[in-house]
Amino acid sequence: MIKYWLLICVLGAGMITDVHSPSAEEVLQKVFHSIDEVKTLTYQFKQKERMVDHLKESSVRTRVQVKPKKQIYVKTLTPDEGIELLWVEGKYNGKALINPNGFPYFNVKLNPIGGQLLSMQHHPVTESGFGKFKTILRKALSRAQYNPNVKMEITGSITRDSKDCYVLEIVDDNFHFYDYTVQNNENLFDIAKKFGVSEYMMMTKNEGVDDYFDVRAGQKIKIPTSYASKTTMYIAKDIMLPIYLKMEDKEGLYELYEYTDLKVNPSFPSNEFDEDHADYGF
Repeated sequence: MIKYWLLICVLGAGMITDVHSPSAEEVLQKVFHSIDEVKTLTYQFKQKERMVDHLKESSVRTRVQVKPKKQIYVKTLTPDEGIELLWVEGKYNGKALINPNGFPYFNVKLNPIGGQLLSMQHHPVTESGFGKFKTILRKALSRAQYNPNVKMEITGSITRDSKDCYVLEIVDDNFHFYDYTVQNNENLFDIAKKFGVSEYMMMTKNEGVDDYFDVRAGQKIKIPTSYASKTTMYIAKDIMLPIYLKMEDKEGLYELYEYTDLKVNPSFPSNEFDEDHADYGF
């Protein structure tokens, strides 16, 4: 009887400790669902990006409405504090309203995907939020399912910004550039979305391509096999959103993005994205 009871205890302990560890695909499917449920966001965004000749670091405060139409407000914290940007879908003829908080001492309107703004960062402000990362991760998941050189796994847990997070790693063991022929009406944004790769990486890799629209149908360009040779993500378990993303290539750190003080679906007043909002300096 005692032996039988001990056996039950041992088996019971084994059952208790045999907790299901989710696969990378299971985690990402939850991430995709969470991204789809986002309507509004506020967060502080820190980034490091390797530009052509230096590593640029900056941080901003961001407010985003994703639905029913996209609206974005950004205020810089570092290195140039106080610059404000407002972009509202369908307003300002598609341009972003900028308060430079200095010279030229008046508001200006700039193309959010034009050279003046994109020369300072990898991605246009219109991609604020998580939609861009969803596209990249969907392509990475698809790639990992058919390409043995691409490995995707949950490697553990970590605490970040007081949140318990999954650590997810994506590694392309055969990361390289290959020839691609530009199709009709394609630009680097289109190609990046099609393959889930970096438009900035393509632009800097191809000599003579000076901006994201400087390609033509029939032109051969070099594009990467994946977004990065290694991606490390921390996915907050309570909201199932990535709050830390680190991308590396063969040269080392390429991009590092971190969301802190993240609030999902806060309520915004009706005038949140008006240029005369009391909190703004336009």
